[in-house]
Amino acid sequence: MGVPDQPGARAEHEDLRADAGRRAGIAEAASPAQDRAAGLRSHLDLAGENGGYTPWCGPAALALATGRDYRAAGALLRRLAPAWYPEDGEIVTAYWRDLLAGLEAEGIPYEALDLPEQRPNLLRLVRDGLAPGWYLVRVTDHFLLLRSHGFGLAQLHDNRHTGALVTARTHGRRKVTHVVRLLGGPLVEATREAEAA
Repeated sequence: MGVPDQPGARAEHEDLRADAGRRAGIAEAASPAQDRAAGLRSHLDLAGENGGYTPWCGPAALALATGRDYRAAGALLRRLAPAWYPEDGEIVTAYWRDLLAGLEAEGIPYEALDLPEQRPNLLRLVRDGLAPGWYLVRVTDHFLLLRSHGFGLAQLHDNRHTGALVTARTHGRRKVTHVVRLLGGPLVEATREAEAA
């Protein structure tokens, strides 16, 4: 059974949205392991900030790391690199350098982790003794935030997951290409406050 044609042409970014994901109500349900103690918004919150559509991973990761809403994170990327991003509509492809520039613009300190020449997958990175803390990670074709609890246990937060345990099904087999540890900012501060309480 097909979808009936509607009169008029859709805007190009609406076509991209349709291809990128489903409405938030149809998207994956939030993980029961939500990390609300750290003051983190969920992927469903981000979808709500994006008109009900699944957001793109780059602006979503920047929004979560900085505490900005999804649209404000996109505006930050546009301000930092206007030649690389459209003036309006969705930011489909973000760049690592611009996410780091966004952290710097928001005063969030970070340190880069050295990765071996033979890039590990996300699951291996976590299981090989990743220190507890918050990380901004680029895996093959995707950006995410990772909260490592140590002992090989970590939760990921991205445009489709909230507090999901890192497994082979949750991006665990993708190669890690870039990673920085967040040394400050809203996530780190909220986590410290929650642990102190």
